[in-house]
Amino acid sequence: MKSQITLYDYINYWYRTYKMPKHQETTIDVQLNYINTHIRPSDLGKMLLVNIRTKDIQEFLSGLLLHGNKSKLTHKTGSRLSNWTVQKIRVLIIAALNQAMKENIIDYNYAADTDTIPTPVNTGMAFSMEQQQIFLESTKNHRFYPAYLLLFSTGCRRGEILGLSWENVLFKENVIFINQTLVSYQNGYLLKRRTKTTASIRSIPITAELKCILRDWQRKQKYEKIITPGWNNTHNLVFTDKNGSPVNPAYFSRNFKNKCRRLGFSGNLHLHSTRHTFATNMLQLNVPLPDIQALGGWSTTNTLMKIYAHTVQKSHRKAIQKLYKSFNYVK
Repeated sequence: MKSQITLYDYINYWYRTYKMPKHQETTIDVQLNYINTHIRPSDLGKMLLVNIRTKDIQEFLSGLLLHGNKSKLTHKTGSRLSNWTVQKIRVLIIAALNQAMKENIIDYNYAADTDTIPTPVNTGMAFSMEQQQIFLESTKNHRFYPAYLLLFSTGCRRGEILGLSWENVLFKENVIFINQTLVSYQNGYLLKRRTKTTASIRSIPITAELKCILRDWQRKQKYEKIITPGWNNTHNLVFTDKNGSPVNPAYFSRNFKNKCRRLGFSGNLHLHSTRHTFATNMLQLNVPLPDIQALGGWSTTNTLMKIYAHTVQKSHRKAIQKLYKSFNYVK
């Protein structure tokens, strides 16, 4: 009977029926973890759908924020969840209950009346121009140097660079085409034939110098193929391990972080900081926001403004100072 369906039973059915067929493997793993690790063992998950009210859902969400999941499935207690994670769980419950209304199981979606969980925007930290130069100069002989250079020069995400294939390096047109990404998955990696968002599919110009570096790297890779037994680059990727296999994204990030540490840089600088650096540099050069958005693959200029408003404000202050000086006030 419909009246005997628990929240867990329904949300599990709803996700596997309506959402799972549309999602990629990594998204499925995350969503099922929310359902099985956090909703299933909770008191809320065991409640009948028809009995749930706003108060029940709000207490569940607040509990995750304050105390985390105390179930045996997590093998730990008292580890509070991030605002970002709890908001994702809230959105998941709202979506499931919306469908329950359509199926006439409940008359009202009480989850929609719960408080939105604030999720602070992480502005990140950017490399200074001097730090960029030091980092690139110190890694000129490193295997990943061409990848590092692309990160700083294009603002691409880690997975976009590691997932870049040679057929998408258009030497004649002097551009790289971003349409797939390599991500960490189940202690390994997965090549996703889709990018993070539709806006992430894009063409990015490369300079003549960068083009020469990529050409040189291509020659080195071809030589590696000849001298390495069993060398196999199944996906024709630009950046591979010495045996031709994809570069593990987690290893790539650790390698980058360790290099920053050895150079004595701030602990807040990491691989994704290259993306922040690209956007910051573009803003300081007065490149229009729509152009920066298109080059970096941000979904909207609003997203860009939320993340990099502090940089824009710095440029605004400089502009006001210049304007003030131009007035030549008589003192």
